[in-house]
Amino acid sequence: MKTINLKKIQANDLKGIELRGSLLAKNIKFRDTGFNSKTFHYWKMNGLISFVEEGKWAEISFIEYLWLKVLESMRGFGCSIKLMQKIYYDQFLKAYEEDLNRKTLTDNIAYFKSLRKIRELNEEEQKKLEISERNLDDPFICLHLRTEISYFYQIVSQSIYNSVESGVVIYPDETYRMFGSGFENIDRDRPHIYIPLSHFIVDLFDDEEKTEFINQLKLFSEDELRLVKELRNNNVEKVTITYDRDARKVSKIEYDKSGLINGDKAKEVMRILGLRNYSGIQLKTRTGTSLSFTKTETKFI
Repeated sequence: MKTINLKKIQANDLKGIELRGSLLAKNIKFRDTGFNSKTFHYWKMNGLISFVEEGKWAEISFIEYLWLKVLESMRGFGCSIKLMQKIYYDQFLKAYEEDLNRKTLTDNIAYFKSLRKIRELNEEEQKKLEISERNLDDPFICLHLRTEISYFYQIVSQSIYNSVESGVVIYPDETYRMFGSGFENIDRDRPHIYIPLSHFIVDLFDDEEKTEFINQLKLFSEDELRLVKELRNNNVEKVTITYDRDARKVSKIEYDKSGLINGDKAKEVMRILGLRNYSGIQLKTRTGTSLSFTKTETKFI
């Protein structure tokens, strides 16, 4: 997976827009994602994936990769196919039906033309206006972008651009809320499942930028961030994770080998951190330091 410079993709210029648009480029081979092919075809048969043509070798975009991560998380939590189909319709198919791309281009043009009445547009603003007008007038570009631009993509793009956390909150009655602009009103008092897109977005950046992005979003507490850093530095000998009783799973998961914890085990620890699916963690590093902490509430709105 090609990494992107964090500051460049967050920039409010044509390069930043281009890089955020590159999240739609199909440049990830499915075989490199780690997803189970049988599960992938099961999702496809149930109308949860429509972005891979029949008979084609699966290449997907980063946005599609994130959606598969959401599906994988929902499957792990035992969410119904019906709920998955509803979210897919709302975030992808509905955007196509409503021609979200045309609406976005029209809004952009209206904004810059209104701004031009107040003051002269600078060079970047004038280029954005011209590109929006050109794309809107080109039927081939409009048709292509209509199939690519989704509400899900907009949430991810806004999350990266504004450095705010994004994700989906699912309630027991199978209603859900997406968030990513930083202004949503999420009812956190109700029992819910929280799947953070931001946790998966960090795969887009190289190691140093991942840490920077995590810090910006406050995805992890200081203790959690230290554990992530130690894992990335291959400096962890032992991790003991105690699950919350409400998880209804094993009470502990212990990694303790003669070697260091890395690879799939390191990814599993970070997945547990991202899903907040623990009540306590103990860490021992090869340099002799230790760390013990319990889960604390993390505000995501």
